[in-house]
Amino acid sequence: MKVTIYLMLGISISMSGLAYGQQEEGILPAQAKAIRSLAREQGFTLVQLNTYLTTEWGAPLYSLSREDGAELIRLFQSDNPPAPPAQRTATVTIPEPTPVSAPRQEEPPPPIEPILAEILEVGMSKRFHLVDGNLIQGTIVRKEDDVCHIETIDGLLKIPAEKILAETAHITKKNDTRYVGPVMKETPEEILLRSPYGDVVISKKDIKDMDRYHGGRKVRWAEERRTFYRGEAVLTDVLMDPTAFPLPANTVYLSGLSLGYAFTDRFMVRSSFGSDFTGDLNLHPMFQFYSRETGVSEVGAAIGFHMFNHHPMETLVAKYAKYVMHTSGVSLHDSLDLDVNEVMLEDQQDFYWETYLVLSSRRSLATGRGKMGWHLGIKTNSLILSQPALASGYSWDMESLVVPFHAWAAFEYDLSKRLKLQMKMWADNGHKFRTVSQTIDDYLADGTAFVLDSPSGEYRMVDFDFGFLYAFGETLRLGLHFQEPYLLLYWEFYEL
Repeated sequence: MKVTIYLMLGISISMSGLAYGQQEEGILPAQAKAIRSLAREQGFTLVQLNTYLTTEWGAPLYSLSREDGAELIRLFQSDNPPAPPAQRTATVTIPEPTPVSAPRQEEPPPPIEPILAEILEVGMSKRFHLVDGNLIQGTIVRKEDDVCHIETIDGLLKIPAEKILAETAHITKKNDTRYVGPVMKETPEEILLRSPYGDVVISKKDIKDMDRYHGGRKVRWAEERRTFYRGEAVLTDVLMDPTAFPLPANTVYLSGLSLGYAFTDRFMVRSSFGSDFTGDLNLHPMFQFYSRETGVSEVGAAIGFHMFNHHPMETLVAKYAKYVMHTSGVSLHDSLDLDVNEVMLEDQQDFYWETYLVLSSRRSLATGRGKMGWHLGIKTNSLILSQPALASGYSWDMESLVVPFHAWAAFEYDLSKRLKLQMKMWADNGHKFRTVSQTIDDYLADGTAFVLDSPSGEYRMVDFDFGFLYAFGETLRLGLHFQEPYLLLYWEFYEL
């Protein structure tokens, strides 16, 4: 059969040669192609073929005549075809070939054919990589005659199925579970893979390692995570009030006023190191007793405590100066010429505690560029059970105070990848509004430096504040807002 095919091919080429006339001209492209094909059947490489032709025929392939080409075809089709130089029994001395003007003899290796998508279904929503280099974000809304109708923000595109590259992912989760399969759907929060055992929805925050393949080309995790959506660093506070979201386990946290460590994903402990250095050792444990997470949202509820073993009680007297009354009926707050220590029985440093309950929710924005969240909380303290002792002539007006409380509603919103807006409204029966100069004087200029214990300020039971938090990276943030203490610092050290 092979001989018959080669014979027919030779006859065809010979007839083509006759059509161009009998004059001796250069070899025809069809003859050269046939010779290369026949020589390959005999084990020749291109280099070996040209070495043979230069030695035996006096010229490389493309310098031969048409008559030589026809003769070579007949020779390769004969019962005794030429063999590659390495297999020939006769020893041949090969002269140095004369440089000739001819096309390059070595052909580049053929490009690797890209792998096309085998699974294209209505409802697939992700980035589609095309063979021509285009990258399209959209959803397949219809498929007709192997043409995918993909809805994008730029309009409806009709793309043939043979233009869409296959996309697969090899994903390892943080619990070492591993999934391999084509990517069916992807959002900023989740990836849906089709495994041989069913579709799997994987939250991106649970991914430890991932390799993707676009048309057979591997995109390593180190390259992928440059654009991979990562949740914002967890904020444990919004404008000085806690949220219900603790830090990830084994994370160390540092702010402008406190240092903390997360023992688990639900339990963390902080301490105000400024108070520790002045002898008021303190611990602030927080436990998240409820948590529900999906790929796009998270809800949590937590209870927390602030415990101080040697707390300067003049700070409480200063905060609640409105409820410290003289026998004359004038409160400490209205007697601005008095110092807090003048109305106290003695310098008191006692055990003090606060407790709070907070509910938080956070979800991804529809654009996928960040998150928004809200937080509701309420706090009280030990003043409800025991009050600092006061000097003669002064007493606590507990009928007016009843229960010390601080209730807040906070809101956070990602304006951009690095800039976050924070707002908070609160009700507090001990809150006073103070100017920047009043806060600085209380913190630095009075007799008790680094302690806020001045009764000055304007009492406002209901107030609000807002500010901005800028992220220099995933772990360092600096904030500014418009009520004391004005500056915010968040710094996290991961997995120490």
